[in-house]
Amino acid sequence: MNGVVTISIEVELGWGFHDIGGPKRLSDQCVEERKYLKKLLHKCDEVGIPISFDVVGHLALNECDGTHEGHYPADWFANDPGTNFETNPDFYAPDMIAAIAASNVGHELCTHTFSHVLCDRMGDDCVNDDIAHAQQIHETHFGKKSVSFVPPRHFEPTATVLRENGIEIVRKSIHTDTGNKVNRFFELLIAPPLLNEPQLVEGVVETYCTSYQSLTASSLPIGQRETHAVFKPIPRSLRQQLHLRRMETDLKAVVENDGYAHFWCHLWDLSNEHQWGVVEPFLDMLATYRDTEGLQVLTMAELNDHVRAQHATGVELMEGING
Repeated sequence: MNGVVTISIEVELGWGFHDIGGPKRLSDQCVEERKYLKKLLHKCDEVGIPISFDVVGHLALNECDGTHEGHYPADWFANDPGTNFETNPDFYAPDMIAAIAASNVGHELCTHTFSHVLCDRMGDDCVNDDIAHAQQIHETHFGKKSVSFVPPRHFEPTATVLRENGIEIVRKSIHTDTGNKVNRFFELLIAPPLLNEPQLVEGVVETYCTSYQSLTASSLPIGQRETHAVFKPIPRSLRQQLHLRRMETDLKAVVENDGYAHFWCHLWDLSNEHQWGVVEPFLDMLATYRDTEGLQVLTMAELNDHVRAQHATGVELMEGING
């Protein structure tokens, strides 16, 4: 097999923060996010690397009136502008979704819910309504429902809700923060991402990732936000080199152990030249490992098929032994 790598990138724009506000993360009118999506899609076409883009379903709409049916909290859509793509391109992005769908590589459009609901902090009725609405969007715009799901902010829904909505694979995070600030500093700076093998649990494949972004570097400026002060004394070029080195170490381990790795980030994370200076060479590196070492690069949907095939083979072997 020679190992499997999956990349997932969350495309949520204003929906990622509509319920919390906070420091500025996005560029004005999401101009930079669109710019770097274009660069990313071009690079992926160049090197033939597919990505699972985890899209908030509302972004597929050209317009809406700001109200949406379902078992939502009364104020959940309070910051939905209820306008259109031309007025609020941070809440409507059919252009971005069309660009992803038109790629020559065959990227996956994975669901990230319809409105970025927090899956284990809202009732199952709300979560079910939101995922069902997202699946309707997928079926209408892309011809089929998504089999892949990435939960907003790592808040996981129940396997029952996933199965009821046709979800076959979910990305789950492994939290490794012990609360020790020194350990966290070195973890974010140089520790390699997780190499956890996907599992079939209650009928749903689980693919595992870090709780922090692993495709982009926490030690660099993130989107439109400044570098965290704790990393600033380290030269920026060294921080970029360290992040590339940690990802190459991971690729080597994946190949040597026939392992699995799942790299992820938000689109807004990588939307600056500092992060792009890491992401672009990593995609070149990944393509080289694919071409020379037999590494497989699979979308979440492809990984789902792969894991289920492996599981079926294992079951057949066990049945043969027991029989």
